[in-house]
Amino acid sequence: MIKIGMMIGDRYEILEKIGTGGMSDVYKAKCHKLNRYVAVKVLKQEFSENENFVSKFRIEAQAAASLMHPNIVNVYDVGAENDIYYIVMELVEGITLKKYIERKARLSYKEAVSIAIQVSMGIEAAHNNHIIHRDIKPQNIIISREGKVKVTDFGIAKAATSNTITSNVMGSVHYTSPEQARGGYSDEKSDIYSLGITLFEMLTGRVPFNGETTVAIAIKHIQEEMASPKEFVPEIPGSVEAIVLKCCQKSPDRRYQNMAEVIADLKQSLISPDEDFVVARDMDEEASTRTISEAEMVQIKRKAQRQDAYEEQMRLSSQYTRPPLDEEYDGEEEYYEEDEYDGGDSRMEKVTVVLAVLAGVVICAVILVLVGRIFGVMNKDDIGSKIDASTEESSGVIKPEGTASPESGPGSVLTVSMANVLGWNVEDAKRELVRIGLIPEVNAV
Repeated sequence: MIKIGMMIGDRYEILEKIGTGGMSDVYKAKCHKLNRYVAVKVLKQEFSENENFVSKFRIEAQAAASLMHPNIVNVYDVGAENDIYYIVMELVEGITLKKYIERKARLSYKEAVSIAIQVSMGIEAAHNNHIIHRDIKPQNIIISREGKVKVTDFGIAKAATSNTITSNVMGSVHYTSPEQARGGYSDEKSDIYSLGITLFEMLTGRVPFNGETTVAIAIKHIQEEMASPKEFVPEIPGSVEAIVLKCCQKSPDRRYQNMAEVIADLKQSLISPDEDFVVARDMDEEASTRTISEAEMVQIKRKAQRQDAYEEQMRLSSQYTRPPLDEEYDGEEEYYEEDEYDGGDSRMEKVTVVLAVLAGVVICAVILVLVGRIFGVMNKDDIGSKIDASTEESSGVIKPEGTASPESGPGSVLTVSMANVLGWNVEDAKRELVRIGLIPEVNAV
């Protein structure tokens, strides 16, 4: 139980209660370690007894602590002490947007759009860090004394979605998106819907859907079409009206798809308030039957021709081949996706095989050169002697043993060319052999 004057976390002294909500109370405190004033948001007792809720509260609060943006109430610390779960945040001296609207009844479109731009920039920073607020409403938007707009309650909002629509979160149902009201999946576009409802309230001073119970209001978000803000305030510019209606479409696909688109149109509405620049995302119209243009017909025929040619190639060849180029049809340049025929993988496999073969050839050549150098296979003297022997054998040159030339020393071998004496008589043959330097010997056979 929180009491004024108590110390939390050995550093935060509770000074006074400055606000309360459906799930938490907010206190002004002083951090004695840094000597500054902070806001301490304490989870109410009924929620702190739910372990599942506390676990999500811790995770989301820690994620929110990573956000640092001028349009976000920065989170400094998260802790727990004696079943008291708290978040230490930047203390913003100012007023909530809800109270500001109540004081002024409604805001001018320029002021409302200016506030919406700052809120959108804070939400965009959270979305870029994959954090969805899920509880955007005027009560969670603070306007400082200097006029700075800041979004608060990051962290606790996402954990709150685990509760039913009939929980103690009484104010949120007026700003909840249809998908949240159904209990289904919600994402960044759910925050865009809630921002649109908030902008509607700033412009008109009222919420678009109201009822006696939270369930009744939730059903209206799901089933009933939202009235135009111009029905309550006719002087609202057409572009601002279009922005509100686009943000608050029942289908998430028909809304703005991200906060950057919202910010761009809001800024443009300040420059050209009566200009019709907001593009409606009418999914039914996009899906309806329409006439095919001549250009689209030509494109369809080209794709059909390519497909027919490709199927013919597949029929004639068992291997996968690429389809013929567009020039074979009409000579005009056209690009098509590689995945259209899945030819990319086949070509890559062929290239890989060729590179592997080339690499193998190079490696083998290098190995042969190294082996030749090591074992002397390529020795020049051996090659020369082998060539001489081969030449002598082929030309009929003989080297008789024991014969020497006059110029040679002892043990030298005389090399002569053998005369062809086949068929000669013995005496003539002897004379011829003696003439060429041989000593003939006749053996009777």
